[in-house]
Amino acid sequence: MIKKLLFFSLFILIIYMWMTSCSAREAESEEDAAESSRITETVQNRQELENVFLEQSIDAGQKYIDSFVFLGESTTYHLKSRGVLSGGTATKQVWGPKSGTLMLDPSTAECRIVYPETEEEIDLYDALKLKEPKYLLLTFGLNGAAKNISKGEKYFKSCYQKLTDTVKKASPNTKIILQSCFPVAKNMDMNNYSIDYMQLNGYIDKLNLWTSELARENGFGYLNTSEILKNEKGALRDELQSGDGYHLTRTAYEKILYYIRTHAVSEAIE
Repeated sequence: MIKKLLFFSLFILIIYMWMTSCSAREAESEEDAAESSRITETVQNRQELENVFLEQSIDAGQKYIDSFVFLGESTTYHLKSRGVLSGGTATKQVWGPKSGTLMLDPSTAECRIVYPETEEEIDLYDALKLKEPKYLLLTFGLNGAAKNISKGEKYFKSCYQKLTDTVKKASPNTKIILQSCFPVAKNMDMNNYSIDYMQLNGYIDKLNLWTSELARENGFGYLNTSEILKNEKGALRDELQSGDGYHLTRTAYEKILYYIRTHAVSEAIE
């Protein structure tokens, strides 16, 4: 009787171990499948973003640059003060408010700009309808970077989406190109921030990622211009900043414009 009980107990133990082993293999298989799916999704997302990035092209020339209107923060407005566009400091290609800078938020889509053709202050929507620019280059991210990070991806993208929707409604034939926000240098005054300059650059990189994703979602081109401005630590190269750690030199803008010319949309080089 004892032998039968021992045999039966041993049999039950073997069955239990076999079932446990099968369950473990099934769990591992499910985990492997999930991990494989995550890897595939990550690779696909990365490939999609790479497809959004405007790739290196032949030089589209000055005529290509002349067909742009530029809108963004003070680092965009300084294209005018540095005199690097056609018309020099009197160029009509740079748009902005009287202050010379914008911050991306829900009100940006309804902002007013000084329309260069008349020097009158008008709604952005009206300026777009009047000018109907061939290309509009938008560059946002540094102004309010910490706030936009804290508010999150959905908020940031919704502000950008509202702006681009206004552009498309006002001037349907304008081709929208989004550009990466530029990094900051180690000498930037961070007294108004609770983070250091490298953490701020991390925020900027995150905002640039969200911007590139928005470009993918809408079929816009994306210029990863910040890559030519960074040092080995991912900060703005010292020789390219004008002394305050974030505004750029004339040389920096010349590099940016050359990058735009050599990462042109396909229609410009066909």
